Amino acid sequence: MVAASRVRQSFRMVAAGASASLMLACAREERFVRDRLEALPGVGSVEVSCGEPGPGQGVCATLAMSDGKVVRFVGLGYQSFGPVPSRVRMAEAGGRVPLIASCKARAVVADVDRSGLFGHHFSPGIDGVTDAVRRHQDLIEELEFWPQCPQFWELREEQGPLYRYCAHPVGVVAEPPPPPCD
Repeated sequence: MVAASRVRQSFRMVAAGASASLMLACAREERFVRDRLEALPGVGSVEVSCGEPGPGQGVCATLAMSDGKVVRFVGLGYQSFGPVPSRVRMAEAGGRVPLIASCKARAVVADVDRSGLFGHHFSPGIDGVTDAVRRHQDLIEELEFWPQCPQFWELREEQGPLYRYCAHPVGVVAEPPPPPCD
């Protein structure tokens, strides 16, 4: 009985230690992202939060630009900056939120980088978060032309699945487009 109690206590201590370690890693990554974004020209203020546990999983940033526009990115982290940045995932731009549906999932982010689903909508292609922040007006313009939910447009990746997408104003509950499943 005493041995079982000690095992449970040891397990709790290990679990608590792992959780604290993840939180510290997330806090360091938040600080890194905040510092990088605040150093960019045209950024007025930055709000950063860590949604999901684990580095690189859920660092979100809401940027209030010096021109008064707001842009929100998700999935930021160490890999978002540098010579070979990772995906640029936009969750809001200019007061509009994207909704994207495929047969497998529904998302409220749009991959707008050079190799992302909507990357071909930008010329030249967006190359990382730093470039996306610099070109935030292009992101806002892109979402302004998306149809108002529940109306939608369709997009098929080359040899890939079919997607339906639309956008709605921030704070308005919108019906997502129906999944394009057979």
